[in-house]
Amino acid sequence: MIYQTNSAPASECSSVSWRSPNRLMLYGVVAILLIAAPHVMPDNYWLRIYTMTGLYIMLALGLNVVAGFAGLLDLAYVAFFGIGGYTFALLSSSQFDIHLPFLLVLPLAAIFTMVIGIALGSTSIRLKGDYLAIVTLAFAQIFKLMLLNLDTPVNITGGVNGIYSFDPIHLFGFRIVSPIAYAYLIWLAAVVVTIGSFRIKLSRIGRGWEAIREDELAAEAMGVNTTWMKLMAFAGGALIAGASGALFASFQDSVFPNNFGFSQLVIVYCMVILGGLGNITGVIVGAIILSILPEFLREYGAYRMMSYGLILIVLMALRPQGIMGDIGFLLKKQKRPDKDDSGELRASTDLYYDATKQVPAGDVPEGRYRKSERVMLELDNIIQDFGGIKAVNNLSFNLHEREILSIIGPNGAGKTTLFNLISGIYPPTSGAIRFEGADITGLKPHKVVKAGIARTFQNLRLFNKMSVFDNARVGRFCRTGAGPVSIILHLPRHKLEERETDQKTREILGLFGARLTGYRFDQQAMFLSYANRRRLEIARALATGAKLLLLDEPSAGMNPQETNEITDFIKTLRDVFGYTILVIEHKLNVVRTISDRVIAIDYGLKIAEGTYDEVACNEQVIEAYLGRKKQTSC
Repeated sequence: MIYQTNSAPASECSSVSWRSPNRLMLYGVVAILLIAAPHVMPDNYWLRIYTMTGLYIMLALGLNVVAGFAGLLDLAYVAFFGIGGYTFALLSSSQFDIHLPFLLVLPLAAIFTMVIGIALGSTSIRLKGDYLAIVTLAFAQIFKLMLLNLDTPVNITGGVNGIYSFDPIHLFGFRIVSPIAYAYLIWLAAVVVTIGSFRIKLSRIGRGWEAIREDELAAEAMGVNTTWMKLMAFAGGALIAGASGALFASFQDSVFPNNFGFSQLVIVYCMVILGGLGNITGVIVGAIILSILPEFLREYGAYRMMSYGLILIVLMALRPQGIMGDIGFLLKKQKRPDKDDSGELRASTDLYYDATKQVPAGDVPEGRYRKSERVMLELDNIIQDFGGIKAVNNLSFNLHEREILSIIGPNGAGKTTLFNLISGIYPPTSGAIRFEGADITGLKPHKVVKAGIARTFQNLRLFNKMSVFDNARVGRFCRTGAGPVSIILHLPRHKLEERETDQKTREILGLFGARLTGYRFDQQAMFLSYANRRRLEIARALATGAKLLLLDEPSAGMNPQETNEITDFIKTLRDVFGYTILVIEHKLNVVRTISDRVIAIDYGLKIAEGTYDEVACNEQVIEAYLGRKKQTSC
């Protein structure tokens, strides 16, 4: 059982302070503005701009799923927009005399585009950065060439002349033909996409995407199936783009290849970047600004695009994080636990002992867990060969339930490589790894985590721009399974999983007292002290629900007081909570204090195994560390 705390995330506190009492009023004001806006436009030209703004909001939010949430540089997005538009055109016109109803064509166009997005993603998902951009840009260019040339020998796309004169929309007995009716239809769709975006972002899927954007390897090591999640991002972005393309085609009553060119892609990317990658409110504001701004600059003629570009450069220079990035006026300021009523800072050690005293005695399980003879982890003749260099050489050992086993050795001995093999980052060249009797050799990291093994890293791999609370919540990803439909519709499974995730995360962070609770819930991980970042990485590993923890130099960079604290904490994890722990550690006083057993390795070979005293007095160990043989007895 994990300690219970009464602390709540700052985001929850802020929601109590402003969202609950004012939410309905805010929604009501927005609804009134959207309903009244089409009737107050000065003419049909500005009504069209208003309607197109709704379309651009949809497009920008769809791109924000791929580029903002998941961090994938997708330059094929405009092609998905075009696929949706041309699918609508082919199914709702005289081009092939297919006249399907709008309520059928819209989902068909969106789903067909999503399938194309998945197909493209599955072929390029292993690419990153510039390479992904090149492949997706090539797809967009190929798509446009197809639109231009698929008019012979069979006229499919109409070539440069496009396709026009579509069937009018009929919805529940209403005929959508007037500009005002289209404005309502498109803005209703934009509102639906906005609500869906918010719900996805605040869910397990949104946290998984953000973790991938921050550090893909760390996300995989915390139980996130990065391949599937990136495919889901491609699918989600393509679905929204396809639906937007269908609405655009119907609104324009025609589609042409030039509607889906590179310049259109640049505009939508500018909206997302200007608003702030991943920031939904900012992206909406960016879409509104860049939809309206060019119209105000038309009177400047030749200087229009120059002025437009200059304004964008100035905005990005002043707000590189986006228009709405890091705006915290909606958040209630939290009292910092490291300041007393006079405002003076308190020592971090005082916080630690205060927090320890506040833990209710009833929350700690009675008695102590003891090491058992049951084998949790078994390594059998593991070899890891990197091009002729054996980083791990024929290594075998067993780790028993509720045992702390320390791995020591000089730099370059193969300790971290061993952790990478166990956690699935590398498949071993030969040998077998078994956990609780099951063979996990070569499993992907997210499957290893789901099996019950979690790790920390020698060099910190936190999700730096995510909050402390969300960093820990990412660890619960592999223990939850709500899908997009459940999340968007707020079905019971999603709501239950979110409640359980929040509760377990608060309990785990509560183990560290005020260091990771209170106002720190909403603090970005990058602003924590080094020692607290180490603690957060351990908390994130605990959140996965693992039975076996791999701690890679947990006390690295800590001062003596902090080292004593983390040493006590590791022993508590074994003695109070029954964890099995495999530790890599260079500080021998920590190894001596916590270890039930010690294994020393050098050049990938096991050179000693036993109690700390037995290993510390071993001649091969002394020679490996000091470069000379033992001179005196231990």
